Amino acid sequence: MVYLDLVLVGFGHVGRRFARLLQEKHVRLRGDYAISWRVVGISTRRHGTAFDARGLDIEKALKLVDAGLSLGQLAQPDAVRPLGPEATGLALIRHATAETRRRQMQQLVVVETTLLDIKAGQPATDHVAAALRGGAHVVTANKGPVAFAYRELNAAAAGARRQFLFEGAVMDGVPIFNLVRETLPAAEIEGFRGVINSTTNFILTAMEAGRSYQDALADMQQAGIAEADPSFDVDGWDAAAKTAALINVLMHGAVTPHAIDRTGIGGITMDRVLEAIGRGKRLRLVATGERRDGHPVGRVAPVELDAGDPLAQLTGMQNLLVLRTDVLGDVGIHQLDGGLTQTAYALLADLIAIARASTQE
Repeated sequence: MVYLDLVLVGFGHVGRRFARLLQEKHVRLRGDYAISWRVVGISTRRHGTAFDARGLDIEKALKLVDAGLSLGQLAQPDAVRPLGPEATGLALIRHATAETRRRQMQQLVVVETTLLDIKAGQPATDHVAAALRGGAHVVTANKGPVAFAYRELNAAAAGARRQFLFEGAVMDGVPIFNLVRETLPAAEIEGFRGVINSTTNFILTAMEAGRSYQDALADMQQAGIAEADPSFDVDGWDAAAKTAALINVLMHGAVTPHAIDRTGIGGITMDRVLEAIGRGKRLRLVATGERRDGHPVGRVAPVELDAGDPLAQLTGMQNLLVLRTDVLGDVGIHQLDGGLTQTAYALLADLIAIARASTQE
C-alpha cells in the first residue's frame, strides 16, 4: 500500500472537483492501485487555510467552502495549529514539508490549482519550488510553473528525486505530456499546431451559427469555464501560456507566454465570421510552435482555415493538437469534451503516476 498525504493549494472549482473525485474513486484507488490518501492541508485565497497532520475532514471542507465559510473550523480541537486561517499557500507548504520530516509522515504531495498570474506565473511557481525543496512531490493544473520556469523546476525535481507532473496544464485531462514521455521514445517533436482554448472555440463556432459574441461568452462564464473577466481567454493569454508550456516541455525550449506572438479574438465581428464561411473558410484561434534558426518559437492568432482542415471542423468546446514528429509524421490528439472533471482527472492520473513510481524505487 502506498500512503500519501495531500496538501491542496487552491480550492476553487478545479480543486474542489479534484477532492470530490478522490472520494468517488476511493475504492478504486485502494483496490486497484493500492493507494491510501488523506488531505492534511488546504489553502485558499478567500476561505483561509487549515492544517492537521492527522488528516482533515474533506467532506466538511467542501461544505464550508460551498457555504462561503472559513476553513478555520476544520482542524480538530486538540490539533497543533501553528498556522492561522490567514496563512498563505506558501506558508502552508513550508509548514507541511517541515512537519512531514519531523513526524516522519507519509509521502507528501502538493496539489497546486491556484489561478494563473500571466505576469510572472506567481505564486504558483514559488509554490512548486518550495514543495520540491521541502521534499514533496507536486502535481498541478496551473500553466504558470511550466510556462515560466519549467527547466528550473524540472531540474529541482530531479535533484530532489521527486515528481513534478502537470498533465492538466494543457487540454484538461488529455494525456499530451504523458503520450510523448511514455509512448514516443526517441521521437523528436519538431512542431505543433492546434486549437487549445475551449472558450474561444465555443464563441467562434457559436457565431458561425448566428449567435452573438456576448451571448456565447456568457454561456462560458455561466458554466465556470470563462472567468468574470474574460480577457485571459479572449485576448489569447491562456493559449499563449499553453503554447509556451508545450514548447518548453516537448521542444526543449525556454520561452514564456510573453515571448509568444499573440493576437486574440476580441476584434472578430460576426461579419468577418460569416464572410469567411462564404469563402469556404472557418476562423479558429490557432496555436503553433515551430523552429526558426534552430530556436522554438510560438504564435497564437485567429486563422482562416479551409473548411476541410481538422482544426476547422472543431465545434463547441472541442480541442485538437497536432504534433509534428520526425518519425511518425503528424500525430493528432482530439478532445471531444472538456471541463472541470477532465482537469481534475488529470491531477488524479498524476497522483497515480507518483504512487506507481514510488513502488519502483
